[in-house]
Amino acid sequence: MIPYLEPPSWQIGSLELSAFRVFAMAAVAVAYLVTIRRAPRFGIDADTATSMIGWGIVAGLISAHVFDVLMYYPAEFLANPLSLFTSWGSLSSTGGMLGGIAALWAVAKWKGLNANDARRFLDVVIFGLPFSLATGRVGCALVHDHLGIASNHFLAVAFPSGGRFDLGLLEAAGVAVIALGFIFLDRQGRDRAPGFWLALFFASYAPLRFGLDTLRVGEIRYAGMTPAQLLAIGAALAAWTWLFRRRRAGS
Repeated sequence: MIPYLEPPSWQIGSLELSAFRVFAMAAVAVAYLVTIRRAPRFGIDADTATSMIGWGIVAGLISAHVFDVLMYYPAEFLANPLSLFTSWGSLSSTGGMLGGIAALWAVAKWKGLNANDARRFLDVVIFGLPFSLATGRVGCALVHDHLGIASNHFLAVAFPSGGRFDLGLLEAAGVAVIALGFIFLDRQGRDRAPGFWLALFFASYAPLRFGLDTLRVGEIRYAGMTPAQLLAIGAALAAWTWLFRRRRAGS
């Protein structure tokens, strides 16, 4: 099994930084750098690209919190609806992704972009998502905050209490593979239809997330599925449908 590592932290003067916070900040930096680097290829200047990242992050954090409270802690919300505004604990990454994308689409339309240009707008940001997500999940893996079922599988982690899957680690590895696939396809130099990278990300990430959540323990389920799995089904169907139609159209 994979050796267990104690969650590290770093002391900078009086400030203590946990591994999760360090990698969360690094994930934002990665998303920013990838977007800024690619934006000029699509006629988007650095200031606009920076604004895009800002809108996406803010909307993503809000939607991640709202989705987390409503779907993962419905009893607490019904008992105290104000918890939606006063409690900022855990966040739902899938809820954050979809909320951020919806906000970016709204910003694109607000700027007067047509449908194709709006998809290109999203593609620039989405291309960096697997790199950013892989970075952030390394932080999750180091603090072991996404535990899976007990197992002695070679991909399980040898926790002090016994072997079990660490879903943060597995997702980091899976999304890193997606990121490598993005690099490979991008270097082919082909012109991609607007929306291609958006669809490709969810066509590949949604099945990965659905599979990993089958190993998850201690989370609320609806019809036997976690909230993330329900979102993954819808995202995968939409993405694969779009890719199939583009392929039939020859673009």
